[in-house]
Amino acid sequence: MLCCRCERVTDRPILVRVVESGSGPGGMLYACPDDARWYATLPDAPRWLRDELRALADEEYRSVACRLGRHRTCRDGEATEPPCEGVTVLRCACPCHHRDGGT
Repeated sequence: MLCCRCERVTDRPILVRVVESGSGPGGMLYACPDDARWYATLPDAPRWLRDELRALADEEYRSVACRLGRHRTCRDGEATEPPCEGVTVLRCACPCHHRDGGT
């Protein structure tokens, strides 16, 4: 599915907005986890989005590379600083990564 903000394909789409229409069908906007966190910081962000992101943070995240068995190409196991305040950077929890900061 395509992220509505960065327009990249994501394998973990998160519903960020329900678009209602007075005439005709409404729609739903989905975003990648990083952009969903950005949407959650907006003043009009729905409460359920924040709840969804909290639940996602409690899960053990595994990168696409690790889930496909391409452990050497995974860079999500490395410790990185968030790009801005309010953004949580997910770190791959695959056992192939050493928790001392390297892969």
